[in-house]
Amino acid sequence: MKLNFYRFALGFVFLVFGIWQIIQPNYWISYLPLWTKNFNQELLTRFNGLFNFIVGLGLISGIYPLIFSGLAIIHLLGVITILGIFNDVAVRDIGLLILASGIFFEELKKIKK
Repeated sequence: MKLNFYRFALGFVFLVFGIWQIIQPNYWISYLPLWTKNFNQELLTRFNGLFNFIVGLGLISGIYPLIFSGLAIIHLLGVITILGIFNDVAVRDIGLLILASGIFFEELKKIKK
């Protein structure tokens, strides 16, 4: 697979955040919505980290980039919806969402050719 800089950049962010959430879930628990307090928040954070890690690997490897960029879009839309759009984290996530959307639509164009 040809290495795409944008795909690598987005994959790197997902990969690093995934590793960080798996290794240090307590750092990330404060980002969980209030309705998750009745659940094991450390486990939820680790599962989210595993998801991020897999999406990151998928994007970097270039295997099924349409699927992995689509998963990134869905995930980021969920994060932005839950955390709100008027904070510093949302600014980052909106930027990542735009990047993921660009990758998704580029891959979609390749399929339609």
